[in-house]
Amino acid sequence: MILLLLSLSIVGATDPYGDVVSGEGKLILSGNPIKIAVQVIEEGKPVVNKWVYFRAHNGYLTYDSVLSDQSGFACVEFIPLTNGWVEGIVNGELIEIHPSVLPKDTLIKLILSVVIGSVLILMGLDSTNKGFSRLSGERIRQTLWKMTNRPIFAYLTGIFLAIFLESSTLTGLMLLGLLESSLINLTTSLIVLAGASLGSTFTVQIIATDIIQFSPVFVLIGFLLWQSKTKWSYIGRILLGFGLIFFSIWLIRESIKPLLDIFTLDVNPIILFFGSIILTFIFHSSAATLGLLIGFIGVLDFSQALPIILGANIGTTFTILLGSTRTSSEGRAMGMGYVILRTIFVILSVYLFFLPRTLIPTSRDIANIHTFVNMWGFALIPFVYPLAFSMNKMFKRKLFGVKLDTMYLSTPSIAISKCHEVIRESMEIVINMFKATLVVFKKNNNALRKVVIRRDDEIDKMQEELTTYSSRLLGEELTEKESNKCVTILKIMNEIEHIGDLISKNLMSYAGKKIKKAYFFSDEGFGEIQEYHRSVLFNIEETQAAIGSMDKEVASVLLRKQEESKEKINRFRESHLSRLKVGKPESIDTSTLHLDILNDFDRINFHIYNIARAIIGKL
Repeated sequence: MILLLLSLSIVGATDPYGDVVSGEGKLILSGNPIKIAVQVIEEGKPVVNKWVYFRAHNGYLTYDSVLSDQSGFACVEFIPLTNGWVEGIVNGELIEIHPSVLPKDTLIKLILSVVIGSVLILMGLDSTNKGFSRLSGERIRQTLWKMTNRPIFAYLTGIFLAIFLESSTLTGLMLLGLLESSLINLTTSLIVLAGASLGSTFTVQIIATDIIQFSPVFVLIGFLLWQSKTKWSYIGRILLGFGLIFFSIWLIRESIKPLLDIFTLDVNPIILFFGSIILTFIFHSSAATLGLLIGFIGVLDFSQALPIILGANIGTTFTILLGSTRTSSEGRAMGMGYVILRTIFVILSVYLFFLPRTLIPTSRDIANIHTFVNMWGFALIPFVYPLAFSMNKMFKRKLFGVKLDTMYLSTPSIAISKCHEVIRESMEIVINMFKATLVVFKKNNNALRKVVIRRDDEIDKMQEELTTYSSRLLGEELTEKESNKCVTILKIMNEIEHIGDLISKNLMSYAGKKIKKAYFFSDEGFGEIQEYHRSVLFNIEETQAAIGSMDKEVASVLLRKQEESKEKINRFRESHLSRLKVGKPESIDTSTLHLDILNDFDRINFHIYNIARAIIGKL
């Protein structure tokens, strides 16, 4: 309060730039000293050597009276308690100086509430994400597999996936796996992500709903359902997660209530923008960052809230970008394309800064702005095509390189898909090795023989990584169906590794011996080797097709050929013995070699049939 006299007045001190230095509104912890400054003026000029008297309310002063200096300033130190303030008095006229006093216990409660609230939000989002993914992860993957290249359908699919998975990040990680499997293309994946960006705002809309007071009910019902061993346990996880999120927001709101009448946050918007990006990347979730923002409703105006919302929209892309660095070139192209796409959303949303900046937004305002920012995805669908073309040019595709990343373990359907990619890739290597085997024997190509041996080292490494990864995956909360799939994949990988060993350690050893000793097969003998090689190669390729879709029908057809294979190899053995009786020199020199090759081809067939049995579920 400022009282003016006709000739003499006392006002709060300001510096030459007009900034208040009186201590009015300055944030200070209770018990800490603050400088209180007033100015005595007369007809607009400072008054020197005028006694100014001070009176403390809920606090302590260093002096209770001070002479004004050359600038008319009179300054004292004030140690405030809760709600402390000071009166300055000159000639019966007074001014009140009210600093913003923050009780120490309130600050401690605020820090603890923010930390605990952040942890609870992350736990809640993790619980709901796992609940949704466990409940329908496999069904969602099947939906994506069947997706066409129609952009509208892809966009709508992205919206519904993000709503159901409760995360555009989780949708993106799932798309990475499907992209590497060539089940979708880059353009489609970016359109799906554009839709997922909008769908993910649904979570923030729920968080902004005024049902926070029911958080204990959500937690209780969710926990009870989670303890059941049925599908309801996944619904329980979802309810428990939302309950934790609502409780964390209530906790933060309660902790800042004492601050609402004390101060509003005044931070540079650029700092808030980049801080939001970093925080969202750490949380791996824009919903977590915006959940915290909703908790701070009342101390932020639009000028502070907008940079946080926009920063969260960019920060959420870096989790997918980081995950894509450990995938194929197409995966990296998707990660970078997604960052560019969401950045354009933010750039196009600068019009939001024309909103009244001093208004205090409600939780619904924050949720709606977040939704509006991501609605740009639909308008930008035509832009996705040149963006995908540019990303494909920037990142070149590699033939092999599935990465078993631990970030997929929290979503078993994705992790199992990645493991499935490994056995498909390793089977592709085996096919190439087996095709090369005949060339090595036919042309005595020693360089190719060494290449085939090195390819087996790749299979050994893939088996080791798959076994380690699958062991960790089996330690997660899997359904019986997911657990069986994981075990089947391990069985198949074991058979593939045996085939690789037969080719590299046995067949290539025979080839080395043939090259070194300059042996030659008889025309009839090598013709039989070629014929049996074609038969085994056909079985391997049929097995590869069965593995691709885990088709039990194809596997069953393959198993019915066992008797035919046995008859064929017995016929070739008898034919070879007949040539030995005739006394053909080539047959005599290569007799052991010839039979060993046929026997190992037969052993490869044995492992092929084991893979078919594993697919059917009889191994």
